Amino acid sequence: MKINRQERNRTFVVFLCFGIWGLGIVFTLVRHQVFHYNRYLERVKSQSKGIVTLHPRRGTIYDRNGDILAISVQSHSAFLSAKDLQRCMALFNRLQRVVPVSRQDAREIRRRIQRGDRFIWYQRKLNDADYQKLAALQKELDEPVLLDFVTEYRRVYPQQELAAHLLGGVGIDEQGLFGLEYGLDRMVRGRGGKVRVQRDARRRVYAVETIEEQIPGRDVTLTIDAPLQFVVQQELERGVRRFNGRSGAAIVLDARDGSILAMASFPEYRPDEAGKVPYRRVRNKALSFLYEPGSTFKVILAAAALENRIVTPSQEFDCGNGHFVFRNRRIEDVHAYDRLSFRDIVVHSSNVGAARVGLALGAERYYHAIRAFGFGRPVELSLPGNEAGLLKSTRDWSEVSPAFMAFGYEILVTPLQMARAFNVIAADGWMVEPRLLEKVEGVSLETPKKHRVISAYTARQIQTILREVVERGTGRKSRVPGLVVAGKTGTAKKVRNGEYTDSYVSTFGGFFPLPSPRYTLFVMVDEPRTLYYGGDVAAPLFQAICERMRIFERVFPMELAQG
Repeated sequence: MKINRQERNRTFVVFLCFGIWGLGIVFTLVRHQVFHYNRYLERVKSQSKGIVTLHPRRGTIYDRNGDILAISVQSHSAFLSAKDLQRCMALFNRLQRVVPVSRQDAREIRRRIQRGDRFIWYQRKLNDADYQKLAALQKELDEPVLLDFVTEYRRVYPQQELAAHLLGGVGIDEQGLFGLEYGLDRMVRGRGGKVRVQRDARRRVYAVETIEEQIPGRDVTLTIDAPLQFVVQQELERGVRRFNGRSGAAIVLDARDGSILAMASFPEYRPDEAGKVPYRRVRNKALSFLYEPGSTFKVILAAAALENRIVTPSQEFDCGNGHFVFRNRRIEDVHAYDRLSFRDIVVHSSNVGAARVGLALGAERYYHAIRAFGFGRPVELSLPGNEAGLLKSTRDWSEVSPAFMAFGYEILVTPLQMARAFNVIAADGWMVEPRLLEKVEGVSLETPKKHRVISAYTARQIQTILREVVERGTGRKSRVPGLVVAGKTGTAKKVRNGEYTDSYVSTFGGFFPLPSPRYTLFVMVDEPRTLYYGGDVAAPLFQAICERMRIFERVFPMELAQG
C-alpha cells in the first residue's frame, strides 16, 4: 500500500516530535546527572539525612542532706507534620479538644500550618497524663505520622516553691534563665550530643549514627538545708503578710564557715514557671534589693569606733535631748535622751549619739572599716543579680557624711551584705565569704579562707552590747525564752525621685546562741504598712524564725545543754 505525501509528512512530524522530546529527556538527564550532579546529590542527602542536636541531661541539684531540689527527667514532646493542610488543620482542632494549648500558641500553630511548614511543635515536654491522651489519639489516626513524638528532658522541681529564688529556673530548651540554674549553667548543663539520621521516601527514620556523644551535666550539692529553708520561707511570708508589706528577704548563715543554710525571698514563685513570671517576682531580694540600712549599720560604727579606740563602751556622749544640728543639717531621735554611754547609744539606737561618734571617728577611718566589712563589693556567689551596693569614696563625702552614715544613710547595701557583716561579729572578728556550693559530683569543695576584720576582743564587746539590745533595748521583741540572742534593729526611709518618702524598710540582724554563736540571721521587710519600726516588724519575724530553728537545729538553752 502506498503512503501519500500527506501521511508521510504527518509521520515525519510525529517522529520529529518524539525525537525532540527524547533529546530533551537525554539533555535533562545529562544536565542533572553530570553537570549538576553535586547540587542534586546534596539535596537528596538533605532530604534523606539530617544532623540532630540532642539536649543533654542537666545535673541534679541537691541540698546538704541529699534531698533533690532540681532534677531532669525524660518526657515526650508532640509535633505535627503538615503535609496535607486540611487534614493537619482538622487534626489540630481535634487535639485542642484533648490537650489544649494557649491562645497565643494556637494562633502560631495555625499560622505555621497555613504556611505549609513540615515540622510544627504542638506541645513541648508533656506531663505523663497529657502524653497518654495524645498517644491514644495517635493510634486512632489513619496516618499516624501526622502526629508524632520526640523524647526530651524536662526540668522538675520536686519541692515546688522551696528555694525558688535560689534555684531560678530554665527555659524550654533546658537553658538556665535565673538563679543558680543560670549562674551554674556551664557546670550543670553539660554538652549536647549530635546524631545523623537517615530517612526513607516517607520520611521515616531507618538509621541513626552517633556523631558526638552527649556529656550530661554535673550534679551539685548546696549548703542549703531544705527543712530549714521551708521554715524560713514560711515565717517570712507570715511576717510580710502580717504587716501588709510589699516584699521581704531572710538569710541564715552558719557562723562558723559561712555556709548559707537558708535564703528566702517573698513573694515566691514556682521554678518550673520561671519563664512566665514577671522579673520583679523572680528577683532574689536577698542579694539584689538595694536600700539604706538604717540603724543596723550602727554595728559597723561600733566595730570601727571600738577597734580604733575612739570610744569605750562606758564613755558618755551628749545626745541633746533628741536633737542635733550640724552644718545646717538636723538629726533627731525617736526618744529624747540627755546623755548616753556608747553602749546605750547602740542599745537604744540613738541617731544623735551615733552621729557624734561618727564625726569623732572621721571619714578615713570609717571608710576603711566599712570596706573591711565587705561593703561596696558583691558577695562572692555564682548568682545573677548579685549587687555590690553603693559606697562612695571619701573624696565624694561631705562634712556631714560621717554623721549620717553612722546611722545608716548615704550608703546602699543588700540584705546579704548585712548578713555577712553581722557574721563577722558572730565569728569573733573573722570574715568568711558566704558560700552555696558544698560538693560537685560528690567531691567536697574547700571552705573559703577567712581573714580577720576586727580583733576578737572588739567582736566580743559588740556581742555583749547586741545582747543588751535584745534584753533591754529596741530589740526586745526578738527575745526567745531560754535562748541567748544578740541583734540590732534597723528602720530606714526609702527614696523615690531623689526625695525621702513615708515608706520604710524594716530590718533586724543578729546571731545565737551566745556565748558561742552558731547561726547568723538577717531579715528584711520592705514597706510594711501597719507598723514600720524594725523593733516592731523585723524583730518579731527574727524571733519566730529563731524559735522554730531551736527545734530543727536542736539549739537548746545553755543550762539544759550542760545538764
